[in-house]
Amino acid sequence: MRSLVSSPTFQFILASSFGVFALLAPVPYEGNMMVPLGIISHIIRNQLSDVLPSFVVLLCLIAVLGPLYFYLFDREHRFTGEIAKLFRPSAGWYLIRLISFAMAAMVYTKVGPAWLWSDDIGGLVLNDLMVSAAVTIVIGCVILPFLTDFGLMEYMGTYAEIWFRRLFTIPGRGAVDAIASWLGGSSVGLLVTANQMRSGFYTQREAAVVATNFSIVSVAFALVIVDTIGLTQYFYLIYVTLAAGGIICAMIMPRIPPLSRKPDNYLSAPEPAEEVTLHNIHARAWRAALKRAEKSPGAGALAQGITKNILEIWIGVLPVTMFIAATGLSVAELTPLFYWLAHPFVQLLEWLSLEDGKTIVPALLISFADNLLPALLASDIQSETARFVIAVVSVGQLIFMSETGIVILKLGFPIHLGDLLLIFLLRTLILLPVAMLSAYIFL
Repeated sequence: MRSLVSSPTFQFILASSFGVFALLAPVPYEGNMMVPLGIISHIIRNQLSDVLPSFVVLLCLIAVLGPLYFYLFDREHRFTGEIAKLFRPSAGWYLIRLISFAMAAMVYTKVGPAWLWSDDIGGLVLNDLMVSAAVTIVIGCVILPFLTDFGLMEYMGTYAEIWFRRLFTIPGRGAVDAIASWLGGSSVGLLVTANQMRSGFYTQREAAVVATNFSIVSVAFALVIVDTIGLTQYFYLIYVTLAAGGIICAMIMPRIPPLSRKPDNYLSAPEPAEEVTLHNIHARAWRAALKRAEKSPGAGALAQGITKNILEIWIGVLPVTMFIAATGLSVAELTPLFYWLAHPFVQLLEWLSLEDGKTIVPALLISFADNLLPALLASDIQSETARFVIAVVSVGQLIFMSETGIVILKLGFPIHLGDLLLIFLLRTLILLPVAMLSAYIFL
């Protein structure tokens, strides 16, 4: 019995089945279809709703005090390792942590400018975004190794390898990342991608391509956006249009700057890969999965890796989210900046005879701060065509600083803020004609 449990075949089947069920299998819950990860997250957030904001503020405080301890009492760097690195941020990132803690404390205590702790800005970031991330991504950290470390990525990646290489210039395992995002959320997909990059399964360029083209928002959140904008009756048409636009973006973006100029090297030495052809592909996929399962981590290494990933989110990502997300939302809500930036795009839409261009474009640019904002701003627009375009493009832009943007910046991808803005604008330009064409044909 012991030999059976420790066999690569048993580990691959059992661990992968658990990972697929927990993260990817929709099950009925309170009248809706949700993945188990979402159900667990929903239950925890409901049961601990009174204490979770306090916990998030405490994490921000630890992220500020921890580096002070290391600076004062460990100048010789006696403590090393990945966890110690979290408490030795650069001066710039530490300043952002400090400002974020101050802002989170003001939002929590409702002290300071009313606009900061309002429900539309600071309250939204602390009580919704940061609380959700603190719970959901941590559950994802527990589940993800069962998808990535026991052979499932290799098994599915073998089948997708040929087409993903030809169409998107990335390995086939990118398909698993996309599915994890689609059902589990974009941050979950980004965490998968970052771990695969560090383990030597993606080059830095490939990881950047996957992170900015396949870390889509979950289907559940896409439904929230479509419902908010008042087009639930067109949800399937919107999602099919989004899928078509996403495929086109994923074919174009890796072949143009900035992604085409990213270093195509590995952070860890990759294992020699067997060339994938359609001949005997089933046997190749099974062999690749069992080879990975043979090297799967033991219980101690598994727990250590999960702990590291959780702390990376809690200490490295969450404490800076308040500053970046609240700043973006403040600019969008309180200034006309996005309306000024929208002027060139408005001229393009007017040339294409799309009505409400002056409303559409600012809504799409505001999506860089948070991708729910366009739906909120566009819900009162009378034109179904205009709302359809906003729904498709805002979901397909993928880059928004309240979540995916900050996670990409903090997880070590070879992407900086300027890259994110350029990728966001390029995806917008590609998705706009796709959405408009679909609207003209089907509405």
